[in-house]
Amino acid sequence: MKRFLPWLLVILLPFVMIPQSKTQRQRELTKIRSRLTQVKKEISDFKKQEKGVAREIDLLQEQVSLTQRLISELRRSQRSTQTGIDSLQSSIDSLVTQLQDSKDNLRRRLVSLYKRGQFYDMELVFGASSVAEVYDRIYFTRYAARAEERLFETLLDAKTQVEQKQDSLELFNAELLALLAEQQAAKDSLASAKRSKQRKLSQIKTSKKSKEKLQKELNARRRELEKLLASMAQKSASSPDRKPTGTVIEKGRGSLPWPVTSRKVIASFGTIIHPRYNTKTYNDGIDIDCSGTRTVKAINKGKVEYAEHLTGYGLLVLIDHRDGYYSLYGNLDRISVKKGQTVSQGTVLGTASDYLHFSISKGSEFRNPINYLK
Repeated sequence: MKRFLPWLLVILLPFVMIPQSKTQRQRELTKIRSRLTQVKKEISDFKKQEKGVAREIDLLQEQVSLTQRLISELRRSQRSTQTGIDSLQSSIDSLVTQLQDSKDNLRRRLVSLYKRGQFYDMELVFGASSVAEVYDRIYFTRYAARAEERLFETLLDAKTQVEQKQDSLELFNAELLALLAEQQAAKDSLASAKRSKQRKLSQIKTSKKSKEKLQKELNARRRELEKLLASMAQKSASSPDRKPTGTVIEKGRGSLPWPVTSRKVIASFGTIIHPRYNTKTYNDGIDIDCSGTRTVKAINKGKVEYAEHLTGYGLLVLIDHRDGYYSLYGNLDRISVKKGQTVSQGTVLGTASDYLHFSISKGSEFRNPINYLK
């Protein structure tokens, strides 16, 4: 039996390790599906009640981002499941081969014992040259009998494993088919969400009423953010760990790393004609193209003071650098940090797949981020 253990461990080890990562993927998929359902319901409510334009656009963008994440996670699960199927099939093939070899071996031994029949015991005794040799022959015969018994038990065990793995293989194949079907449905949903978003943007660009409504909302959201920053600045001023003004961000002026690897700015700082809405608006930061999904990182050390949705900014992370300066990272697909968390330069804050809205402010006064980045 010992000679089978290393072989069995090699085969079974991958399946001992699979459940944890699979559970993590299932949790992530459940989380995305749940949020996607909520977003779709909110979009439906907005259309019925004709609520804010900016919030509806945020929701449409979130639907697109969530659906892209769902497809990505489904593909990851699909690859993992396929790997499991391949490994399981290889394991079954190895077990079947080993099973057949053991059967053949046992069959040869049984045939040999049958041929020797009743004369074997006589040969065992009278064929020995001494009493000591008789004892030795009896001992080794019993040892061989135990070996035959162990081989038979191993055969039964291997047979059971083959049957169990074949059952598991059927479940894996069913799971793979379900993943492929959901993936196709998600792709169709993504195409639909992108069309809805484009229709809404086109409506804003061509409708004076929609433009005016959006303009009011964008101004309101900026005032909301300024109030938030002013409140944070007031609270931070009395904080015991507050550093002298400008000793973190201002000190790094012109040399701070970009929050994403892309350096393609699609909307500049200041009063602009917004490239997405075609409306004249004040941009409190810059919008950086993030096509293809980019990892968003902190430009310097600080403390996360805000990490949730803010109308007009989508999913937003706001970092207090404890020196009177703040950096803002908006329009994220997902957030990887929590409020109150201390971060270092380069800490991953989340991801963005459309564009990143990035701002730097001194208190509630916005500064041009370009002057601070490398």
